[in-house]
Amino acid sequence: MDHGHIARRLFHLSAPIVLIYYFIPDDFLIIGREKLLIVVFSLIMFSEISRLIRKKVYFGMREYEANQISAYGWATIGVFISIMFFPMLFVIPAITGIGWTDPLIGEMNKRKMKGYPMIPLTVYFLITFFSFFLFAEPLGYEMEISLMAILAVVGAVVAIAVEKPRIKQIDDDFLMMVVPLFVVYSLYCIITNTPFI
Repeated sequence: MDHGHIARRLFHLSAPIVLIYYFIPDDFLIIGREKLLIVVFSLIMFSEISRLIRKKVYFGMREYEANQISAYGWATIGVFISIMFFPMLFVIPAITGIGWTDPLIGEMNKRKMKGYPMIPLTVYFLITFFSFFLFAEPLGYEMEISLMAILAVVGAVVAIAVEKPRIKQIDDDFLMMVVPLFVVYSLYCIITNTPFI
């Protein structure tokens, strides 16, 4: 049994846990929620740089990650950029989408299952659509069902498209999170004539 493989899958599936950030009080530990995010990000990146200098791989990492930023490192960068620069409504499906769709694609490829790309596209679409459906109104967005569907389709297509190429320097844990997030939020701003913030 490949315990590292299982650890990577569990890491992905637990990705939505980072959304707990939004429930941390703004004055948490005096320094505040945003500064706490910066501190945690900095500590993880310092650890990643230290690991790269020593050319080490830890449990759950692949051997080639001894010489490049790990998938965990790229995921951390993606989460940091997402939370720092994009609204919560759009971050929810971006992080949940990568967390649940990427391992699905990995398992489908490993087991040589049929249904790619339609099954991952459908899963990502459903995650995004229902994220908007459940959270848009509580978060203060007026979003029609048709707009939710359009954004979900675009997000799914972009996410699966950027997962496919094997780019050695940039892990798909980063690309599948940040690229769809940027595209979907930009499209939302264009359609609704909302300033990009």
